[in-house]
Amino acid sequence: MSVQDLALSLAAAGSAKLPSNEGHGLYLLSVRDGNLVEKFWVGQTIQSETVIASDARDGTSASYLLGLEDDPRRVFYIDQENAVQCYAYDEDMDEWEETPLGRNWNITACPQSKLSANYGPKGEIVVSYQDETGRLAGIIGTDEDEWEGFGPLEGGPAIGTPQCLDVVNDKLHLFYVEKSGGVNYLVLDPDTGNWQGNGPKTFQHHVFANTGFAILANVLMDAKFDAPIENFIIAQDPETGSFHGYFLTGGSLWNANGEKEKICLGKVQGDGQFTPSSAAQAGWFVRWRRLRRVRKMRERNVVYCHVVVHHVVLPPQKWVAEAIILQLGDTIRERDV
Repeated sequence: MSVQDLALSLAAAGSAKLPSNEGHGLYLLSVRDGNLVEKFWVGQTIQSETVIASDARDGTSASYLLGLEDDPRRVFYIDQENAVQCYAYDEDMDEWEETPLGRNWNITACPQSKLSANYGPKGEIVVSYQDETGRLAGIIGTDEDEWEGFGPLEGGPAIGTPQCLDVVNDKLHLFYVEKSGGVNYLVLDPDTGNWQGNGPKTFQHHVFANTGFAILANVLMDAKFDAPIENFIIAQDPETGSFHGYFLTGGSLWNANGEKEKICLGKVQGDGQFTPSSAAQAGWFVRWRRLRRVRKMRERNVVYCHVVVHHVVLPPQKWVAEAIILQLGDTIRERDV
């Protein structure tokens, strides 16, 4: 993913990038007059625009899951009644359709809540949000195609701030913006079903319960900014094991490497267009690895591969060459597993 695509993704309500073996393209979601709109970008061109749903709450975030093998594409969002909803794409009908998940879950989020959805370590769908009291909560699929709720968790998220669910080292992580302004995270232990951090207590799974507590969360170093965090993604350094973050805040795109260092990469307009900051980018080099899921699932066994992404930025006077390096450096190579 190029830096421009990263800026577009963070500025959107939700996004999904096609895997390299399925072509090139970026799905971006936005809310317009109550409509949840999907735009499919290839390069700098919009190839298609589709209305997914007509009841999206203004300011909702949305998560776009491309699906595993025969599973359909799915989009999760919060509607105007503050209910968590899910739509799926019907390939035969060539249209988006509401799924019964929203009615079955019967989840009401707080009026400012964002959400995040992703696949867990076993291919199960997981959704997180802020409940009516503003505390972290969520729902996770089980092997029997049933659903278990979790939360409220004891972490102190700022109301209306983004969340990010991701799998790191075969464990589900929930990253969120703390009231203090930084980014904290909790980890779900797949063996015990407990959410864990760095304190003496744990929070255990329970089905649609109204009580429960999590430990004090882990803290992502140096992730505080002068302006509120509008969106972010997290990745893990393969050598140190520390987390890197890319943050959209105050109209700027920042990288925080988890070692008390922040770099402003440039400015981001409201439509996601990116303008590099030559002073901050001169000589910048980052090497990091995310655990990406191969989009293939046989008998519910999920295959993973490691992905190494390199970012190389040349001195500010070489902007043409830099653009080429950014595009080449972000090419994902997946080895056979």
